[in-house]
Amino acid sequence: MVGCNAKVNKSMSYTYSVDTGDKIKLTLDTSDNYKLTSEVPFSILKDEETLSQGQFITAENYSQYVDVVNSDEKATLIDSGNKDGNEYIFWSYNDSEYNYAILITDSETGVIIGNPVSEESAKECFERIDISKAD
Repeated sequence: MVGCNAKVNKSMSYTYSVDTGDKIKLTLDTSDNYKLTSEVPFSILKDEETLSQGQFITAENYSQYVDVVNSDEKATLIDSGNKDGNEYIFWSYNDSEYNYAILITDSETGVIIGNPVSEESAKECFERIDISKAD
């Protein structure tokens, strides 16, 4: 008897035409019963429970979020950096909402993703999603 322990990659993608004129592609790793919805605001679900919701913003809005996170005493910066070529910030607001703002490379578009569940849940959703400008 021969066993095979290959890992199957499961994902789903949607491409959105956004107000900035860009086309943005979201790809979600759907293993472990995760799912991405097609409508905007889009949702990331696990076992049919909504964990995170996101919408598209302008590059200018992204800059405004960065400014607010740096100046609002109720906002706590958790992380910032670069993922898949996109700049991002991750913060909590009032220790009850966990948000990512992502600026998409080579575009005038960003994404804001909010998660009211937990910091860990927000991180898991963010790690599962790939965001890029579509051709």
